[in-house]
Amino acid sequence: MLDKKIDSNTRNNEFTLGIIGLSIAIFMSNLDIAVINLALPHISNELNISFVVSIWAITSYQLVMAALILPLAVLADKLSYRRIFQIGLIIFTTASFFCGSAQTIEQLIWARALQGLGAAAILATNIALIRQLYPSEKLGLGLGINAFLLALGFVTGPVIASIVLSHFHWSWIFLLNIPMGIVSYFLCHRIPKDKVHKLRNINILSTLLSMVMFSSIIFALASFSISNSLKNTGIFLSIGIISGILLYLRDKNHKYPIFPIDLFKNSIFSFSLITAFFGFVTQGVALVALPYIFFSLNYSKQEIPLFILAWPLMGAITGPVAGMLSNRISPAYLGGAGLLLIAVGLGNIAYFTDELPQYIIFIIMLFCGIGFGLFFAPNQRMLMSNLAMSRSGIAGGMLNISRIIGQTVGTSVVAISIHFSSNSLVAILVLGALAAFCGSLASLYRLKYSD
Repeated sequence: MLDKKIDSNTRNNEFTLGIIGLSIAIFMSNLDIAVINLALPHISNELNISFVVSIWAITSYQLVMAALILPLAVLADKLSYRRIFQIGLIIFTTASFFCGSAQTIEQLIWARALQGLGAAAILATNIALIRQLYPSEKLGLGLGINAFLLALGFVTGPVIASIVLSHFHWSWIFLLNIPMGIVSYFLCHRIPKDKVHKLRNINILSTLLSMVMFSSIIFALASFSISNSLKNTGIFLSIGIISGILLYLRDKNHKYPIFPIDLFKNSIFSFSLITAFFGFVTQGVALVALPYIFFSLNYSKQEIPLFILAWPLMGAITGPVAGMLSNRISPAYLGGAGLLLIAVGLGNIAYFTDELPQYIIFIIMLFCGIGFGLFFAPNQRMLMSNLAMSRSGIAGGMLNISRIIGQTVGTSVVAISIHFSSNSLVAILVLGALAAFCGSLASLYRLKYSD
């Protein structure tokens, strides 16, 4: 009896340490996205380059991450989730050193691309590892904690960046990842080993087509939002679409597809991805457009960050609660209600822009954050719980791709609108509300297919 109790305590300790290691990596990967936005003006000033050129330090990261999440997810399904995750952690941590050591913008862009590779491996496996670690009855809690960590990285990113940039060189924005990465790597050794398979039957051509498709789409969106070049946007968007068609034709009857066409026959999987896409388009639109709108209303430098941070902060708090609720209430209801709450909130800000008092705007932003928390973790749970464990990697990879493309579309729409007229931002906010409403409908439509 004593031996069983010791074994149980040991397993609990291993589980706890593994979760902490996984949590640090998830937090770190999202924190890095948040902090570089504030560091870009400092980087462009010191390296004596234009702000537009410095934006490629963000774009290179997004390009590589979007291109490689799916192939790495398939690789993890075939090989080992923990192994791919830890390799990604090593690459991300090493690349952080190169980012901090960069002396030119070219060096920084390449280092950020390498960092994107590491982040792709982390994001391709993190949801699968959560599903592996948590029993089915606690999966909602695990995904809720994951949502909390992603939101926490977004919330603390500007704060950490402000502190670092006020007292240290901008390179420390990246160098801070090194101790976190080392600690996370060793703690992740506590994650139970999943079955390691022999590496075989890799569909090389489909892998290349997948990489070209996603990277071309991201590049086209980023290129147009930065340079407004219709020619480059058209070329790369065409390349992305053609690659997607070729990928579909190749993989629809292939024995070892890279693109999970078979999973799209599962209606809950398909509509969960659609829900995620619209949810993150809304987030991308709102969290980029709202600061400009609040600035145009002459709110102070102290008030604007407070309004903006209310969203991710409440999302972080609501995420774990929503995850636990999804064990009892259908995630379709939770996600639908959450996105509808965001649609109503953004619609009110857009329609009553000049009439709302400050405290009402703050309350609306809090409710938008609650809505996002209700959507995020339950949506992940509904998608993952309807699939075999062996497809967790590829499913998680597709979910993260929906997030990246949704956010990129949202931010690109705002950036494009600014090129034409800052007055169009309120109209863009209406589009964000419509995207949330579409996501709500997609979420509720899943009830037709759920038990």
